[in-house]
Amino acid sequence: MVKAIVLYNSRSGNTKKVALKIAEGLEVEFRDKRNIPDLIDYDLIVVGSWVIMGRISFGGARYLKKLHRKNIAGKEVALFFTSGAPDDIHPMTEKKVPKKIKEVMFESMEKILTKKQQVTILPERFYCMGAIRILGKEKENIGHPTDEELMQAKAFGEKLKKQLENE
Repeated sequence: MVKAIVLYNSRSGNTKKVALKIAEGLEVEFRDKRNIPDLIDYDLIVVGSWVIMGRISFGGARYLKKLHRKNIAGKEVALFFTSGAPDDIHPMTEKKVPKKIKEVMFESMEKILTKKQQVTILPERFYCMGAIRILGKEKENIGHPTDEELMQAKAFGEKLKKQLENE
């Protein structure tokens, strides 16, 4: 039997909500960045974080690097994140080759995870809106992730589960 886990980094609780729904769809446990188990017995690791100013959060990047010490080598990894504006053009790419924040985010996560170890990053990825915060106060996107976005997160987990069962 294939074994999976969902790991996440969340500041306001939005990414945690998404992680919970993905875990429900997969019918597996989920853990935050402070409670990562040894991953040697897992076949699939679903990892997620939140975005700040078009970049993975500092804590998110640190926790992704920490996974190298948790036996992630040889594993399949699926990625997800929450962002205030995932479909906006990333400001650092506007003048060169414009890329959306979601593209830059997934590239950043993949780069961190594959830097020192061989892992298989699955093409299936998930992202949704999160609240935008300025100086600690919500300014926009209040109510995100929505119930519909959370249902999509659960469907993402269910899709991953079907793929695992067919392997």
